[in-house]
Amino acid sequence: MDKTQGNEPMYNIGKPLYDKNFENSNIWDMIIINKTQEKYGTGCVYIEKGTEIKDYGETKYNWIVDKNGEVIQLEEGEYTELSYGDELAVTEGLVFNVDSNNIDNNDLTTWGEGVSLHGFENNATTTSKGLEFDGIDDYVEFKSTADYSKGFTLSFYGISNNGKYFFSKQKENNVAYSCRFALYNKLEFNTSKKMANSKWSIAPGNDNGILAIPCSYTLGEIIYFDLTFDAKKNEFKLYKNNEFIDSDIVDERYWHGEDGGRQIFEDDTIFCYLGRGYGGSIGGTWIYAETTIYSLRLYNRPLNEDELKSNYDKTIAEHNIN
Repeated sequence: MDKTQGNEPMYNIGKPLYDKNFENSNIWDMIIINKTQEKYGTGCVYIEKGTEIKDYGETKYNWIVDKNGEVIQLEEGEYTELSYGDELAVTEGLVFNVDSNNIDNNDLTTWGEGVSLHGFENNATTTSKGLEFDGIDDYVEFKSTADYSKGFTLSFYGISNNGKYFFSKQKENNVAYSCRFALYNKLEFNTSKKMANSKWSIAPGNDNGILAIPCSYTLGEIIYFDLTFDAKKNEFKLYKNNEFIDSDIVDERYWHGEDGGRQIFEDDTIFCYLGRGYGGSIGGTWIYAETTIYSLRLYNRPLNEDELKSNYDKTIAEHNIN
């Protein structure tokens, strides 16, 4: 199309964009193409749909004018705009949130309630805007006292190198009262309520509370997954890299029964642990995850697919521009 508005260049219309850096710390504004993660910042202009242009009329699409003056049409749902002060995550029901936007923030109250770090004193805690766990003694402790009657969503973006428990909520030194998550070549979840009666159950019969949820994952791979649980339907859903993978219905007692998932998640006398879980052989031991977490979020409700996509697009884009 014509790159001028009358006698004015198109470049002078719209909103200037700025790279995310120290100089632009309080004005940065970028457009990221979701599929390719191509970035448009300093030197580019964003023209919103509906902008009135002389001798042309209203624009019918969102446009980028790049540094060379080329006009690029932006398709709805295929790009993400991020700017200073943006909320990276859906906030309704958000209980715990660590991501590349707040991971180096000394104010841990931005992560959640009662957050404290342990074991990181002798090793760097962050790498490539991720929280790095050494698999020896590093963990994060926090409280989760919300109402989980609607279920939950756990979203993870990062790398697991040893497949150990990366998230748990449980009594201190007590494997029999716990909810735990681990990453091997699958996502594993279990509660103290052994009867899940799920196609994902590892064990048959009444001792089938450990769920091996297929996600085609290998150790050392960067992975983004969302696990949602709808407590009204007793339904789990797994998404990997924002693509639906599988779902299953579990026994109602698995979440709602005595010592079931809801009771444990709502128990305000015990902590959540990021980076460790108690388990192993008879007698048990604390097992520490060797992992790098770019983002981890816990919600006290199941997010819908639009919300999951919004979180995914913004999280991937934010991590990549860092």
